[in-house]
Amino acid sequence: MAVVACGLNVNGQIIPEGPPLLCCPTPVGTKEGVCEVHIACSHILWKTGAGWKITGYRNHDHNLEREMKHGWKQISASEKRIAAINNDGAVVLREKGRWRELYFQRDVEDSSVMTAVDSGNLGPSVQQVIDEDSHHLAERNCLGHHSKSRTKFSSVCVEDNSLIALDEDGKTYSSGVPLPYGGNRIRAVQLGKEHCLALTTDGVVLTWGSGMRGQLGNGELCQTDRPEPVESLQGITISSIACGGWHCVALSTSGDAYAWGWNESGQLGFPAKENQEASILGTFIHSCQCPKPAHKTNMLHGDSKAVETSADVQSREDQKAYPHRTESCKTDARINMGRAKDVVNVQTSPRLLDFWNEDMAIIDVKCGDRHTLYQLEDGSVWSSGMNKYGQLGLGDTAERNEPCLTPVTGVTAMYAGGWISVFIGTGSSAR
Repeated sequence: MAVVACGLNVNGQIIPEGPPLLCCPTPVGTKEGVCEVHIACSHILWKTGAGWKITGYRNHDHNLEREMKHGWKQISASEKRIAAINNDGAVVLREKGRWRELYFQRDVEDSSVMTAVDSGNLGPSVQQVIDEDSHHLAERNCLGHHSKSRTKFSSVCVEDNSLIALDEDGKTYSSGVPLPYGGNRIRAVQLGKEHCLALTTDGVVLTWGSGMRGQLGNGELCQTDRPEPVESLQGITISSIACGGWHCVALSTSGDAYAWGWNESGQLGFPAKENQEASILGTFIHSCQCPKPAHKTNMLHGDSKAVETSADVQSREDQKAYPHRTESCKTDARINMGRAKDVVNVQTSPRLLDFWNEDMAIIDVKCGDRHTLYQLEDGSVWSSGMNKYGQLGLGDTAERNEPCLTPVTGVTAMYAGGWISVFIGTGSSAR
């Protein structure tokens, strides 16, 4: 197994004591058995067979790694907060150096309670958090809230000012109460800076929160306080969802990607500027400081045999396999030359990403704050959007208004968050 990453490294998130940004996919130390990654701009949480690890925490608390229990089911991180599902299925939150267990009411029917949910507060505030000390435990026991009757949660997403949790019955909770929705159970939730995204068990996409950058996908620039279906996706069965800072991508069961929201840097995969070469970020002259291995190992499509090649031969191969290194991806046969090329700044409703030919299915999508990663069925990984910190892994810091082929192979899982991308593969998959 190999783990490579690129992007912001100013706090040693990717490589301790490495350069402040890594514009090339770079091997990440010894991360044996990594099976899950959660990314915030200043730190990364790694789940391995030995438990949870943390790198690059801005104000590093050396006790934090010991506090993250081995059996915790899931963790979500933002800059200032960490939320997790503990061994008992409860939601615990770390804020201002303290862990607290969140208490959620289960049977509230009055939808007027949702008036507290807005773009500034999608989840519990500090005042709504109940400390698990003896006084509160005694009070809860008197009210009949015994541990046996507690709601058990399956996942949680957290941002600095918001939190959303999903229980084992498919109910979503925010501001301490269930969110009213009359449809089927929820199976996945995602959280942006100001909006929420959810997917039901029958493939319906729900959004709520602020939509001032089109991130609700309802065709308007507005706000809604309760989950509502994205109407233009009705009739399309969605298999997975991804949520960036202010944009969303939904992947259908047929391998099509539908994107909407803010496209300021091309993170939706559509052109964001008339002249793609005239990027403001592209004028920044970046000198790559990424560590260069003595030799490069290439593992394609899970092949267990590593083939070592010299740097000069590999460089010539890269130019053939990855023409974007010298120009762009314009000559790749997988690209749909008849794709729409109109400029998109804000996309208020889901739009089919027609960048690739129809026979190229997309199998996975991940979103950072302002960049997006796409993996095709042939195993190739493509990236678009903001690249100021090298998070696209293209060897420079120029943003990409449309997807470009990222030099990684043999990828089995990929993650994006903040200004960082992480790839897990069958071997040393950075080229």
